[in-house]
Amino acid sequence: MAKQDNVVEAAGENEGSLESTAEKTSLIKKFKAAPKRTKLIIAGVTGALLISGGAGAYAVYQSPDTVVAQAVVSLVTAQNPSYELDLTGAASGLDGTIQLFTYESDKGTALELNIKAKVGGQDAGATLNAVSDKNGDYYLNLANFSTLASILEQTGYLPSSTIQSLSAALTDTWVKVSATDLSQATSALGNTGSCLSESATKQISEDIQGNLRSNFFVKVKEELAQEDGNRVFSLTLDAGKLKNFLNSFKTSKGFAELAKCQPGLAITDATLNSITQEVIDQAVASSGTTVKLYATAFDHKFVKLSVDIRSEGSGQNLNLTLKANGSHPEKVVIPSKSVTFTEFVTTFYSAILGAGTY
Repeated sequence: MAKQDNVVEAAGENEGSLESTAEKTSLIKKFKAAPKRTKLIIAGVTGALLISGGAGAYAVYQSPDTVVAQAVVSLVTAQNPSYELDLTGAASGLDGTIQLFTYESDKGTALELNIKAKVGGQDAGATLNAVSDKNGDYYLNLANFSTLASILEQTGYLPSSTIQSLSAALTDTWVKVSATDLSQATSALGNTGSCLSESATKQISEDIQGNLRSNFFVKVKEELAQEDGNRVFSLTLDAGKLKNFLNSFKTSKGFAELAKCQPGLAITDATLNSITQEVIDQAVASSGTTVKLYATAFDHKFVKLSVDIRSEGSGQNLNLTLKANGSHPEKVVIPSKSVTFTEFVTTFYSAILGAGTY
């Protein structure tokens, strides 16, 4: 009996399948037999639906907030990235520029810090190079120290003999600061640098990133005219998302790790309630701060971030610009020759005290 029922069901399914096929065939025949005008209308409606759906998705993809979010993601997820950070400003007769370059590779990280300034109409500058390897060791090198040394000597900040000794000890010499040296230094400073373990630091980073993905509090104030083919956006902060980010982070494991090192650290309800859009907008306006982000028009890659702070009353101005410079792992070179940190400290104190090296 069961076998007979299965046969009947199969026959019913086949019958339904045949009916469905027949209906499709009938529709195709009707479409083929329809007047040309009807065919054009049907094709037009179908195309419009497809285009409108695609246009809607493209509009979301190209929306200012989406472009900014994708640019920020590209900034933090780049493979072996290199960046340039420029800080320029003028205040009280002092004009200066600080230029920082960073490079990454599978060997480690390299940093180049250039300082250029005019003090009393005279040029002063120096270059600090730093390299860290995968073992946690750091290498430091000072170059182009002569102009800064000259300013220090002329202004009397340091005796001429001390400056000459320091210059001879520091210039073009790599100083190796090992992981052990760093550990001893942080211990001498009261363990402030070694309070957070590697796992705690990782937890903090994960919690910040996770909460930031859920509450990305940077928003577009307005889109400006394109520059060099790049889209440009004026940015501000979203008070609601900033409050949500802080409220969520304060209950995370990462925040608890931070609180262990800083027992007084807290994000109170009063602090959260004080964050309003009006307060943020007034603070930005009164400080004369403008923040602009540049992103490629097609694939929304980060190009640069520019922060301008201008005080009309004092005439002081400051610009901070972060640029993406692609990938340059070849810039990370671990020095083959160096002096130990102990040797450097000995030379340093010898120069300060005016004694011979011992």
